[in-house]
Amino acid sequence: MIWSALPQPAKADLTTGTWRPASARVSAADAAFAHEAERLQSDLAALDIPEGGDARILIGPADLVGEAYEIVVGDDVEIRVATPVGAFRATRQLLHNLRAQGAVPRGSVAGVPAVAERGIHLDAARKFYPAAWIIRMLHDAADVGINVFQWHFSENEGFRLESAAFPEVVSAEHITRDEAAQIVEIARDLHIDVVPSLDMPGHLRQALEQHPDLRLPPGTDPDDPAEAGIIGTDHALDITRPEALEFAKRLIDDMVPVFPHSTKWNLGGDEFVAFERIEDYPALTDAAHARYGAQGTGFDLLTDFVNEIAAHLRRHGLQPRVWNDGMLRSAQVPLDPEVVLTWWTNWHAGMRPVSEAVAAGHRIVNVNDNLFYYVLGENAGYRYPTAERIWEADWHPGLFPRLWGPDGQGTVRQEIVAPYPELLLGCSFAIWSDKGGPQTVEEVAAGIRAPLRAMAERAWNGGTALSLSEFTALDAAIDEARGS
Repeated sequence: MIWSALPQPAKADLTTGTWRPASARVSAADAAFAHEAERLQSDLAALDIPEGGDARILIGPADLVGEAYEIVVGDDVEIRVATPVGAFRATRQLLHNLRAQGAVPRGSVAGVPAVAERGIHLDAARKFYPAAWIIRMLHDAADVGINVFQWHFSENEGFRLESAAFPEVVSAEHITRDEAAQIVEIARDLHIDVVPSLDMPGHLRQALEQHPDLRLPPGTDPDDPAEAGIIGTDHALDITRPEALEFAKRLIDDMVPVFPHSTKWNLGGDEFVAFERIEDYPALTDAAHARYGAQGTGFDLLTDFVNEIAAHLRRHGLQPRVWNDGMLRSAQVPLDPEVVLTWWTNWHAGMRPVSEAVAAGHRIVNVNDNLFYYVLGENAGYRYPTAERIWEADWHPGLFPRLWGPDGQGTVRQEIVAPYPELLLGCSFAIWSDKGGPQTVEEVAAGIRAPLRAMAERAWNGGTALSLSEFTALDAAIDEARGS
């Protein structure tokens, strides 16, 4: 019998025989682990192992760090951890074995994550996802070691979280404050950090429809002065004006109380304008020249906006994060080095490489769009992620989207090799609801399960010792047992 759990432990020394008592009593040697002991007792009962004296499971302290765990399985089970989240990781290992094969192999195993963050991003703005669906997703994600939930609630097509200060921007279908509070508390109980995602100064069409005076003036096409050539900006905040900056801050201030436990915030910064034609937006060019001189560009204005919003977030005790595509491209204004870059793409040659971010001291989260963007309707040329493609790429947390090279787009490997530096915080899967209709929320849940688990396995272990067929069989075994 093999150790049937995801993510796999880093070390396993299995002996003979299995553990499946008629009853078991879970206890905690330290009060800090009492809640996890109670949770495991309940989970075992759901698998027909009631509380009783046939076996004992003891959760106790050890000289470990963070999420690391050690498990020794004999007649009884000893779980050694340093933190409650370590206990949660270890107890999931036992439960996976019970779900997948009805028993736990005897012996000892140990696990420690290769990177601190393994996340899932949900675009719950373009498409409405009910609170119950989000809660179920969090349980499924936590089950395999996902510990970050980036909640993207504002987009061009929707603003789906109740607002106290700006009720006029909220979509008809939305999450209420009471529902949000429930989601946030459940995430905390599951050891998941919630990262609010309020994209700005772009991706704001829904909000700016009610505040059109704050829109950036349109760009112009020098090769086509007719109206058809105008580059639209109905989604973009006019960052040249102080009142627009104040509006952005007030949007944030209104939402901060919804996330009382959050320590991080993604402010966006991406796809503000057509970056490859940023000089074709006269409002940006004129303001940049006035503020920074003849060498100033729209990228300087964007970077200045990001820096200002980042400082505002820090005053709330929040670590600022942005997407990478428009960053590190300014001429006069350096990006605040404390801003974390969520690295999703290098589709255009003008986008800077990961190596420049590392050289500048930025922390990075790898959101490799080629492998981990689950874009509904496979919009913009994306394909739904699969475990097969993740294995084919031999992905690990340091493998980023490819760069442009002499032979064209996506031809140069971009990689941070293990052992990973502290700057590489982790990685994330991303659900983008570009086209809300092609899949129901139930189909989304089914579609993300295998690739999300594939990422979780390879993120925790910095790769994997499993073959694709072994992973697929293990994933299926755990799933099949869940409903029994």
